Amino acid sequence: MSSFLDEYSLILSSCEKPSRYIGNEFLSANKNFDNALARVAFLFPDKYEIGISNFGHKILYHIVNSNPLYMADRAYAPDKDFLELLKKTKKTLYALESKKSLQLFDFLGFALQYEMSYTTILKMLEVSNVPIFSKDRTNANPIIFAGGPCAYNPAPMSDFIDLFLIGDGEEVIVEILDKYNKIKNLPRMQVLNELSQIKGVYCPFFPKKTIKRIFIPDKASHPTKSPISHFVSVHDRATVEIRRGCGRLCRFCQSAHTNLPVRERKSDDIISLACDYVKNTGYDEYSLLSLSSNDHTNIEPIIEILNERFKGSGVNVSLPSQRADKFSVKLAGLMQQEKKSTVTIAPEAGSQRMRDVINKNLTQEQILNAVLSCVKCGWDKIKFYFIIGLPFETDEDVLAIADLIKAINISCRNEGLKVPQITCSISVFVPKPHTPFAWHAQNTVEEIERKKQLLLACKPEIKNAKLNFHSAKISRLEAFFTRGDKCIGKFIYELYKNGSYLDSWEENIDFELYEAIAKKLDIDFVAQASKTYDPMSAMPWDIIDTGLDKKWLINEYNKAKLAQNTIPCEVKCSNCGVCKNLNTHKIYDKRII
Repeated sequence: MSSFLDEYSLILSSCEKPSRYIGNEFLSANKNFDNALARVAFLFPDKYEIGISNFGHKILYHIVNSNPLYMADRAYAPDKDFLELLKKTKKTLYALESKKSLQLFDFLGFALQYEMSYTTILKMLEVSNVPIFSKDRTNANPIIFAGGPCAYNPAPMSDFIDLFLIGDGEEVIVEILDKYNKIKNLPRMQVLNELSQIKGVYCPFFPKKTIKRIFIPDKASHPTKSPISHFVSVHDRATVEIRRGCGRLCRFCQSAHTNLPVRERKSDDIISLACDYVKNTGYDEYSLLSLSSNDHTNIEPIIEILNERFKGSGVNVSLPSQRADKFSVKLAGLMQQEKKSTVTIAPEAGSQRMRDVINKNLTQEQILNAVLSCVKCGWDKIKFYFIIGLPFETDEDVLAIADLIKAINISCRNEGLKVPQITCSISVFVPKPHTPFAWHAQNTVEEIERKKQLLLACKPEIKNAKLNFHSAKISRLEAFFTRGDKCIGKFIYELYKNGSYLDSWEENIDFELYEAIAKKLDIDFVAQASKTYDPMSAMPWDIIDTGLDKKWLINEYNKAKLAQNTIPCEVKCSNCGVCKNLNTHKIYDKRII
């Protein structure tokens, strides 16, 4: 550590937040670099405080470091000041624990969480002295792999990533390291070819239909400790994943469709994991993580038992955005054990017609009942998630968001309750691969701005509501990237060469640069984002097999046009094809009586 500080002391003392770059956090693994048979650095292409909170990274970090043969380290995207200092002093980006240059690792694994991080990945490779293009790498360079939501369309980043991990990573990461250990002395292309034979691994050099990996979550694979950030991170709490997959199948949601089937963790394991995680880390909050947490069969008894375990300790429970139709007075009461925070509910749309279009399976009465339950239990702050620009949306559907808030206010007053403070996070629809809406056009920026003004005009009537809108321009870029083909790699490379970095933060995005490079390459990203594709046409992501029948996706798209619901697969099999095609099945916890 002293030699590292001697070498980097000037840089660390000159940057804004040196604690991002020193490592040695409490509960970091710190395994021996030289003794490991294979070494992987998990890289998150965003700032430290974002990356250290990512639970997917925590799982893989735990699994690799639990294996006595291998070691895992971490690195995050340096902020701009630290990046300039590295360049100025001609030093490379290093892993936090070993302090080894990233170019010395056998594998560098990137999280593909967000399309706007693509250029950051290239910059991280550059500052690690790793060739940007896969074709330029040799046996002396680490193998670059990537997984996460954006890997379900590998085409845009296929010039830069050697291997894409499709689906759950718990088993495949160890299989890759095991196989690599046997063949690492072979020529690089032969190594990549061999690794691409592993189920769930896609290699652009050897393209073939790749089936996603499905893992049944078990207790051993779940961390009960993880590195504690030196300063507050975005999710500074213990996390227990209680459920993987979501059978609700909202038609805009990629995660719901790509993470099937539903797999619930056992109640006893959830309780044990939560208690151990809090004990090991000292956190005063734990999150029960899932795409739809209160859909877990035993969510109420689980929290009830945990409340009793943590009684008087100041430890609080949090749930991600919740289903209004499963939010009860009892659950609201259980969640207020030690302190009250904001309750988050995701209606997504204001009108019943629009909720039917997106297959939300949620009525206004259920939303009102959920809010009233919260307010009666003392919650005075409610957060809503909405989306505008959805397929087949009308102005009346947009205005219905304000109408819903008015209905909430009226219901509260009729019950003699205080009207809650409401925060509405309003995003823009982005068509995502492997969903029924993948082929549908995105609204233009001008159309989104017009709809935004419709809502803002209602603000005097809903003074207790704060309306926060996601940028329409950024959403347009997201739509362009997420449905893009391999040709977009040229666009990403030119952006990177011209300084695009940390564009996951809006203040860093140079929209004029995007437009200039698009013009230079004769790319019309505006037209591509706002294009409706023929569902029968070949799409770049067709090479990835999620198990979904394409006929089922098209049928869901046609049902959306008619505002028809599909029953959630928790209630009745929707015949999406996943269980049949991938020889898998849903797993639910036994109900606690």
